[in-house]
Amino acid sequence: MKHLFASLSVAALVCSTSLFTASAQGLPPEMPVSRGDLMVRKAGGLLIDVRTPEEWTQTGVPVTAHTLSLQDPDFMATIERLTKGDKARRIAFICRSGSRSAKARDRLLDAGYTNVTSIGGGVSGTDGWIDADLPVRPYP
Repeated sequence: MKHLFASLSVAALVCSTSLFTASAQGLPPEMPVSRGDLMVRKAGGLLIDVRTPEEWTQTGVPVTAHTLSLQDPDFMATIERLTKGDKARRIAFICRSGSRSAKARDRLLDAGYTNVTSIGGGVSGTDGWIDADLPVRPYP
């Protein structure tokens, strides 16, 4: 009976820890551009455009975005600098259509960041930043 109770206690602890971990991420895995824009402007989040410099030149960059290519060898070091090491900082990644921003989000989740998301539609995809008539700035 003691072993059964101990096993149930351990199982309950594991389940509650898993639920806590799963709910620790305050942002959904993906959000529409309108919510991403609001998160940055009103909630002090970071918007990071992970496309390449060539893409930034072609379409411009969302006005509120930092530019940091996913291919940059100092990607994680730059993230740490931008967040000042705060792994709970709200971060939204954006790319052309959503694929690279999801990869950037996953890299940060794997590194222990808890409040990261990907902007669905990206900058130039359907229902993306440009389609929503959100402001862009020229690059550089």
